[in-house]
Amino acid sequence: MNIIYFWYGENGNKEPGCRSDVLSDDGLDLLACLFTDHGGQKYESSLAWLDEGLSRVNQVELGTLKVSDWSRDSWGVELKNGMARIYSLYDEDCSIAIALDDFKKALLGWEKFIQAG
Repeated sequence: MNIIYFWYGENGNKEPGCRSDVLSDDGLDLLACLFTDHGGQKYESSLAWLDEGLSRVNQVELGTLKVSDWSRDSWGVELKNGMARIYSLYDEDCSIAIALDDFKKALLGWEKFIQAG
């Protein structure tokens, strides 16, 4: 899985972005959609949400939870059986599954990128 993290915007209005090769059949970057679904809040406030996501990944990995779902305003991810299924909350046909390990690495990378700001 290839991921590029970047900042865009000017004059103190920078926003985090990313591009990956986690694409739907229509070419939509679902990992980027999930990570940049900030719910209209400033990106700094998403750190607690990212921590919650990592906690859920860890619980599924350890078997504490068999299934967990983590979502924001428009996008979510279902974690189970060693897989992470990223999906739209509004279009049931828009989803993709990736290995849970790959998702965890991507989520950790995104969190570190946001923290470095």
